[in-house]
Parts: sequence; C-alpha cells; structure tokens
Amino acid sequence: MGIACARQFGSAHDLVLTDISAERLSQTQAQLRDEGYIVRACVAGDLAEPAVIHDLMKAIDAHGRLGVLIHTAGVSSGMAEWQRILRTNVLGTRLLLDAIEPRLCMGSVAVLVASVAGHVAPVDKQVDALLASDTQADELLAMMEQHLQRFAAAQGQNGSFVYSSLSGPAYAQSKRATIRQAALRSGAWAKKGARIVSISPGIIWTPMGRHEVEHGQAASIVLEQTALGRWGTSMDIARAAAFLASEDASFITGTDLRIDGGMVPARLGESY
Repeated sequence: MGIACARQFGSAHDLVLTDISAERLSQTQAQLRDEGYIVRACVAGDLAEPAVIHDLMKAIDAHGRLGVLIHTAGVSSGMAEWQRILRTNVLGTRLLLDAIEPRLCMGSVAVLVASVAGHVAPVDKQVDALLASDTQADELLAMMEQHLQRFAAAQGQNGSFVYSSLSGPAYAQSKRATIRQAALRSGAWAKKGARIVSISPGIIWTPMGRHEVEHGQAASIVLEQTALGRWGTSMDIARAAAFLASEDASFITGTDLRIDGGMVPARLGESY
C-alpha cells in the first residue's frame, strides 16, 4: 500500500520515504526513481524509535513544507507478538504525529492507514483513553495485557473466534486507536488549516494480507465475510487516499473511510 501511494502521489509531489527495512527502502527508492519519480530522501528505521523520527523530520525540513503524509507503516497480528504490535501501531503512530504537528501548514493533509479490525474491536472507554494518552511505552504495555486478555476471552464467549494469542486483540485495539487519533487530533489540525483522516482497509492483496489469510484465523474469516467477494488492491487504497488528500475532500477531516468490500456490515448484520 505504501508503494502504491508513493506512485499515486509522486506524480504531483516530491517524495520522502521511510521503511523499517533499509534494504527494502533502497530497492523501492531505486525502482521509483527509475520510473521517473522524484525521491528527495529516504530514512530507514522503526518509527517507534525517537531517533528515527528525528531523522525523518530533518529530511522533511530539508525539502520544503509538508504537503501530504501517508502513514502506512504497521504490524499485523500474524507478524509479531502483542507488545510489538502496540509499540509499532500505537506508539509509533503517536510519535510520528506529535513530530509532524509543529510542521503543519495551510493545506497539509495526513491519511493514516488503520484497519476494519478497528471497527469490530470491542469498545472500552478506559482502553480508548489509555491508548490516546501520553503514557510511556513500558507503562502502556504493562497496563494493556490484562485488557487484551479480557477482550480475547470475550470473543470466545460471544460466539466469535478464540484467539490463540493476544496478538489478535492487540492488533484490533491498535487500529481502533489509529482511527481515534485522526478524530481526536482533527480540531487542533483544523486551527492550522490542516486535515487528518484515516482509512480502514479490509482484505488487501499485499504480502501482509496474504500472510494473514494463510496463517491467521481472523483474516480468513474477514475474507469470507467480504460482501463483494474479492480481495481489495493496493490501488484501491491509494486512489481513496488521493481523493481524501485532494481539494474535493476539503470538508472531510477527523473521520474514517472503510474500504472493505462491505465486510463490516456483512459481519455485524443487524447490529451494525
């Protein structure tokens, strides 16, 4: 999804790219430049590390004002344990947005990639407040374990599926937190003439998506429940992001767009 967005936005914007893998980032930079896109800088590393955020902000500052931020970095439930999922998806997103906010200007737009998992996750006001707070990483992880255990147990009790680990509920809660970050920050961004929105993909034909369907119980159920009966594509996400970042969407902020092939209403049925 990140590469598709880089191509979509690269036709009108210079690019600053980041990825946790230096090798993958170098390959992507070379590929995009070979296709004619202007890549001004690349910063490799984990966005949950303050030093990486610092280097990324330096790269942005060196090449003019911020136009559009597309935040696709994340870890899925089949890729890591719950601690890393929360660290990457919650803390990394928070650090990135905190660093971006002083650089906002009239017309800046951020599109955060969340997930439909955030729409079907159990809602708990205490957890919502915790994940939206400035709680330090170690404290957040210590406080979240008991909540995740409760969520995992509740899923089995209500006739859904039983998680084999806490990674599933951690992923769902982390993506709900991403959706809420867009909503909670939108007022402060609006005062600077900037907008922030989120996108919630369903099952998308990416290496991560295929891995989840092949190895994860939750994702395979999501695919079965997708009303349109097909996978989404990275370009489905990139084109939606392009609309949300455009003047055509100038009155849209603080909200989430589901791009899920009708999965959420199909899954929730009458309760939706």
